[in-house]
Amino acid sequence: MSDIDVVIADNQPLLLSGIRSAVADHADIRILAECQNSERLLDAVRRHAPDVALVSVEILQEEYEELVAFEQLATEIDETRVIVVTDCGDPEFLEGALRCGAKGIFQREGPVHQIPMAIRKVTKGGVWLEQAAAERVLEQALCKRNGHEADTEERKITSLTPREREVIELICQGLRNKELADRLHISLPTVSHHLTSIFRKLKVSDRTALVVYAAKRHLVSF
Repeated sequence: MSDIDVVIADNQPLLLSGIRSAVADHADIRILAECQNSERLLDAVRRHAPDVALVSVEILQEEYEELVAFEQLATEIDETRVIVVTDCGDPEFLEGALRCGAKGIFQREGPVHQIPMAIRKVTKGGVWLEQAAAERVLEQALCKRNGHEADTEERKITSLTPREREVIELICQGLRNKELADRLHISLPTVSHHLTSIFRKLKVSDRTALVVYAAKRHLVSF
């Protein structure tokens, strides 16, 4: 078997070390770069064109909501198979990551000796999803198909991150994107990413519809 080139990314050096140790004795797997932020990850992938990238969700949370960030990452590096490393067991997130282009999801509490197995499987064109996670995703998919998903609106609202709730509050106060960026000390592209994520989660089409939705669901105090 030819070497499998891998880039790993996590903002915690100890976790990077753990991944490195997990593949150290596997001659067919070669780590080309270790990255502690999303910019270095993109640079490394562009430079090395690895077969696989193991990416922690913490890397994707540095600037904006992780699934939006992951979808952009997967598009940017579509020749590289991405395995998401996470401790999130929410089936909504797991399904979303797969829909956005992940070829594997490795639960952080999972046995580290399975990391090389996951790498090899996605390299061969498969998808890595541990049994418990796969069962949760399948159960949710079946519930959706049968129309039994409980309290749809509540699930939409609970999927919002604290930062997204801040953005909604400020939009309802009438702030525009530049004012939002200044108030929250973030960039304009990050504001746009938050809005895209909010519109997607709440299934609203624009700012006006968002304000109406927030008022009806008592997300803010007017």
